[in-house]
Amino acid sequence: MNTNDFIHRYRKETTHRIIGLMSGTSLDGVDAVLVTIVSNADGRVVSVDLEDQVSIPYTNEVKEIVKSLCVKGAADIEDLCFAHFGLAHWNGEAVNRLIEHSGVERASIAAIGMHGQTVWHAPVPRSFPGPEGSLDITGTLQIGNAQMVSSLTGLPVISDFRSADMAEGGEGAPLAPYIDYLLFHQEGKGIAVQNIGGIGNVTVLPKGGNEDDAFAFDTGPGNMIIDQIVALGTNQAQQFDDGGANAARGTVCEPLLDEMMDDPYFAKRPPKSTGREVYGSAYSEQVLKRAKALGLSFEDVVATATAFTAKTIAWAYKDFVLPITALDTVVVSGGGARNKTLLSMIQGYLPEGITVKPSDEVGVPDQAREAMAFALMAHESLMGRPSNIPKVTGAKKRVVLGTITMQQL
Repeated sequence: MNTNDFIHRYRKETTHRIIGLMSGTSLDGVDAVLVTIVSNADGRVVSVDLEDQVSIPYTNEVKEIVKSLCVKGAADIEDLCFAHFGLAHWNGEAVNRLIEHSGVERASIAAIGMHGQTVWHAPVPRSFPGPEGSLDITGTLQIGNAQMVSSLTGLPVISDFRSADMAEGGEGAPLAPYIDYLLFHQEGKGIAVQNIGGIGNVTVLPKGGNEDDAFAFDTGPGNMIIDQIVALGTNQAQQFDDGGANAARGTVCEPLLDEMMDDPYFAKRPPKSTGREVYGSAYSEQVLKRAKALGLSFEDVVATATAFTAKTIAWAYKDFVLPITALDTVVVSGGGARNKTLLSMIQGYLPEGITVKPSDEVGVPDQAREAMAFALMAHESLMGRPSNIPKVTGAKKRVVLGTITMQQL
């Protein structure tokens, strides 16, 4: 079947099964979800229901390979080439395990929406020579070859979601807000949907607003610095602070925290986005060096890094959210939702009257939200509908996201 025939058949149906794949900047692994998307007669999405999910954690060896790609000078073009195809096997395996786990027929699944693994995100323009003079170029790179994933699974793949938004002058992020109104909107309440993966990002659903009033931006680092400090401090024996246990035993160093908060990113007005290229291993090594000079224990450094993430989130709300809308609830998704110390710190930094709760408590598993978002974006791409939000990303206009890769029959 060619692409045009596939799209024509797809658009005639009102119920679709889609698999969504997400690999976040925390480098945990691949999250795969199976969702059913129901549309009305006009093609408007009515519901996105989670049927099943699986996750495949990256091995330490794979994590180190990907981390090296996110540091200038730490890897070469050959490493990037092999990782691009190697990670496709991880995504393909996640799809095949999910299909086996769910028990559904492969033929009942329409397509895969794959985010890929971000190895570089560059929303700040850089000069590049053009055919008629210097150009100001931005860019982003998510790896995991879509043709290989299609070959391994026998399913069409929609990928490279961020590029179309950036082509229209946007930052290509955040994109998950497109699904948040459907999943988390509560009539008469102000809701902040705070994802805490490697990077933290928030979708704000204003009190009394509709889906067009939603806005979003990256708040700053999420688990990334915490994870790196734990891994370095335990000689890789631990890869993250399980439940926030290490942070709970430490004491926050306020002078170090103040130094970390003195970062121009936090004062920058949205739209804005950031990533591992800013808060990667080099950043964490500098924090550890400063902590050593201050005589801090391992637990104190983890506590301070955790407070840093919590405070950047709360400050972002104070500066850019609360002046626009009151908040009743902060719903936390991603790996950070399982860090009790982090959630407690966020609660402590926020004004009274705002409740912090993990997304599990409102019916959306914390590891499912972003993968569900890319399943929905794949659906919208196949329907020929835009799924970026220009006031969120800064793009000049709404555009259809993603590139369709068909399995060769």
